Amino acid sequence: MKAPLCIHCGPEDLEQGLFGQTFYYILQLLPYLHARGIFPQWELRTRHYGDPPDYLTVPGVLDLAYTSPTGPYHRVSLWEMRRRHAHVIGNEWTALHQLWTQYFRVPARVLHSAAEVLPSGAVLGVHYRGTDKQTASWDSNPISPQEYLSLIQEFLSARPGFNVIFAATDEFAFVEELRRSVSLPVISLGEVEFHMAEVHSMTRAEKADRAMLDCVLLSQCACVIETSSALPSFAKLLNPDLEIYRCAASKLFGKLYTKMPYFPVAHIPVLPVREPASEAILARTLHLDWRTQPDGQPFLKSFVATPRWKFNHTFFKSAESLGVDRMASYVMRGFF
Repeated sequence: MKAPLCIHCGPEDLEQGLFGQTFYYILQLLPYLHARGIFPQWELRTRHYGDPPDYLTVPGVLDLAYTSPTGPYHRVSLWEMRRRHAHVIGNEWTALHQLWTQYFRVPARVLHSAAEVLPSGAVLGVHYRGTDKQTASWDSNPISPQEYLSLIQEFLSARPGFNVIFAATDEFAFVEELRRSVSLPVISLGEVEFHMAEVHSMTRAEKADRAMLDCVLLSQCACVIETSSALPSFAKLLNPDLEIYRCAASKLFGKLYTKMPYFPVAHIPVLPVREPASEAILARTLHLDWRTQPDGQPFLKSFVATPRWKFNHTFFKSAESLGVDRMASYVMRGFF
């Protein structure tokens, strides 16, 4: 590609979560881009995180870590780039952190907001994903607030060194339940709008910044416990040394995802428990977790990334080197 690359998409192309779709799809491309020394322009628009009229989200919710190239561009859609060069993302957190931070930075405004939130001392981060996650059985298994609270109580009993809890959730009633269930002080940023709400009470950019702020604060905790969600899991990408555990299954593995684990939550270790009651909770909430699937075993090893469709990756890499990728894309249309 002789002209600078611009990777773009419209707001109708990215309709799911900021971390679970937009950031994840970006990360799938970075191993290829970095290997080729490509630092593109990004024009990613989303319905839920970019404000009208243009809905531009990246850059915006993220800053570029480099000076973006100027046009005219060789424009390729995000979906086409993923068809060509999507990677299965692994569990080498330090290498992935280094890769991510060569391309993106958390905006200074978010870091400034985070600077005074967490007190000194050991902070336990707790993230509870409610709302749609409680009914999306294709994605994970529901875990009730009461079940989750009992797991947190056992963890604190075994690990008494924490001074405070930072709670992040899309169901704010959980925060009050947490306060009634533990002796530690609980701090929270307050209620937040559902990330895929159709009617907005705040600007989409404000909602995106709040999601980024929650993720940054979780990354600064001494330890994090989560149910099953991309937002707290991405805290491990921001801080690869973060101790973090999940309490529910990551089930996005089979035919829908062509036999690949769903980064980042798939690679978060399961919360260790000892009490029979806690073991029973996890036996249910981890049912059909990808790690128990025979085809998932190769992905349990340590790796950074591997091409998702190896034939596509090789074919289009050659076509791009020859400058005939548009023609190759037309010939290969519809093939993965």
